[in-house]
Amino acid sequence: MNITLAIMYLYPDAEPMRDYMVQDNGPEQVLLSGAEEKGRVCYEIKPVEEGEEAIEGVHYRYGIDYNLLVESVDYDIIERGPYIAAWNLDVPQPTEAELEAAWQAHLEAEAKKPPELSEVEQLRVENTALQNRLQDVEVIMAELLSI
Repeated sequence: MNITLAIMYLYPDAEPMRDYMVQDNGPEQVLLSGAEEKGRVCYEIKPVEEGEEAIEGVHYRYGIDYNLLVESVDYDIIERGPYIAAWNLDVPQPTEAELEAAWQAHLEAEAKKPPELSEVEQLRVENTALQNRLQDVEVIMAELLSI
């Protein structure tokens, strides 16, 4: 399901990136219990100067080094898929079922649309229409001349 197209089907006047934002982070690592302390590493940001006390976030920060951890033992890789990251419309955010129904309706509407003609085909259709109009004009002129 394409969440963006489903939302556009439900709310055609909504503007992506302003009224809502759909995001897909791809595969993400999720720590299992007890693994945070095992993989915790202190990274230096800025050296501490003389007479200064080290402050977290200014001089150092903590992070997780996944190279110290074992997949499936300490962490799992989970793909969440696309989701609505921001919703700024004045209507309630649609549920998964509403989005799925809108996606199916969008697919049905797209299937009912006539196929778009190529430029050559469009020109042929216009040419045929003009020839038909020319024949109509010729018939009218012949009738006027015969009077």
